Amino acid sequence: MEKVLITGAYGLLGSYTVREMKENGYYVRAFGRNPEKLQALKDDHVELFVGDFCNPDDIDKAAEGMDYVIHVGAKLGWGKREDFFKTNVEGTRNVIEACARHHVKRLVFCSAPSLDPLKNNFHITEKDYNANNKLTYYIESKIAAEKLVREQTKVPFSIIRPRGVCGIGDTRMIPVLINANKTIGIPLFAKGKTVVELCCAANAALALRLCTEKDEALGQAYNITNDEPTLITELAEEMFTTLGVPSKFRRLPFYPMYAVAAVLEAVYKALKIYDKAPMVTRSDICMLGRNQIFDISKAKKELGYVPKESVSQMIQAYAADYKKTH
Repeated sequence: MEKVLITGAYGLLGSYTVREMKENGYYVRAFGRNPEKLQALKDDHVELFVGDFCNPDDIDKAAEGMDYVIHVGAKLGWGKREDFFKTNVEGTRNVIEACARHHVKRLVFCSAPSLDPLKNNFHITEKDYNANNKLTYYIESKIAAEKLVREQTKVPFSIIRPRGVCGIGDTRMIPVLINANKTIGIPLFAKGKTVVELCCAANAALALRLCTEKDEALGQAYNITNDEPTLITELAEEMFTTLGVPSKFRRLPFYPMYAVAAVLEAVYKALKIYDKAPMVTRSDICMLGRNQIFDISKAKKELGYVPKESVSQMIQAYAADYKKTH
């Protein structure tokens, strides 16, 4: 039985990846900082390892004896630039070094898509990756981390760039829409004609597994989505119909709202407010107000990637889970 270490194991994508690898015959070492959250993953084929990959000794011990390392752990959301770079860049450096010392067969790195955030684009390939994107500290740090992975020669690697990861356990994307729907309404730009694209966490986890197994994946990066471009209005209406509440929209102009978000971000940074994000960010505005559709033909061809969960199936599962606690 081959062994895999998964960082960020109790996060949204990490937990789905633990399940994906376990169900496909791997022995999993689930790595994370919080012992209580790790306990939810305990299983006969899942070993729990409490540690922080920002600590070189922790990740070095965790990587010992592993055939593969899937590096999903990352700092998300809002915060100080130095914190993003400590976790997402220096932490990734530690992971690379640990993999090299223990002769890991392959490091699979979960990066993030990067593009021109203000442009509409209906055919984004891996070659369109924007290495100069500084829209958020998160994306800036993930670009730097991916550069580390790509330029090192110590460890064989593969990379995925999933777009809009969501599923049960999501604390960001779907909750933001739910909160907006309860309050001001879901922002609509371009008269509601914006097309959005998501990636179910189950599908991103599948892509990570395929990257550990396919020779074609060595040294490659892949866009990963559900391949279901959908109007934001249709997506929201399906989601809230499933949740059993009416959907509420608010039409807004794109560039004035982008400017408002930029001012809010600047104020928060000037006042050093890092424990909570502004009510709206430039990233939020771009996600909801620009058509950004990814071409996943490379992943289909080289990985044999076929999404196994549809957005509708994910919404049904999320809604059932949500109703248990709300």
